[in-house]
Amino acid sequence: IIDFIKSLRARLEFLADRAEFWTLDLGGSPAQILFLPRTDPLPDEPSFGLDRFIESRGLADQVVGIVSPDRRSTGYGLERFRDNPRLDFTRLAGHPGVHFTHARGFVAKTTVTDVGELKSLLAVAAVPSA
Repeated sequence: IIDFIKSLRARLEFLADRAEFWTLDLGGSPAQILFLPRTDPLPDEPSFGLDRFIESRGLADQVVGIVSPDRRSTGYGLERFRDNPRLDFTRLAGHPGVHFTHARGFVAKTTVTDVGELKSLLAVAAVPSA
């Protein structure tokens, strides 16, 4: 347990130094996205601690998605934060640079690395406001 707590603490410090929060217009209203840029070396589990980090910043009610390095490729994973319905990644199926979208829309994988293009993908995945 002590090792887990130490590793989580170190991970939260790592995230505090590197993670960014983007405010994007998604589906007609602003939303927060956590972005974790790629590092060298890449952590074994790039998404480890992201939920806790968002919670520690008091942003759990505002964050709708996460963009973090895909450990199996040179691109990124896009995911809904806590299954937020404002993003549906099935909308990215067939989009250039997107090589996987889950049938339930909660995650996608992309080879895109340009920040502007990543933001554009999130805009495409946004569910329009009712």
